[in-house]
Amino acid sequence: MRDQLLKLCTCTGIEISTAIGVTLYLLYLQEPILTLISSVVFAKLIVFHFIMDWYDKKNSKEISQNLSLKNT
Repeated sequence: MRDQLLKLCTCTGIEISTAIGVTLYLLYLQEPILTLISSVVFAKLIVFHFIMDWYDKKNSKEISQNLSLKNT
């Protein structure tokens, strides 16, 4: 749990905070089209980040399992 919170506080947390800030600012300026475009772009970026994180964890588990099998 602690590791997940630390990751959220670093890169993903900054991305989410930026996305919320930009979206709210564009709503404040009453720019609905730009708000929609920025929301879609940030959503894709955040989803991509989570997918790459999941993929890295999956690969690291496979590598550690292969190394443990070679040691036995």
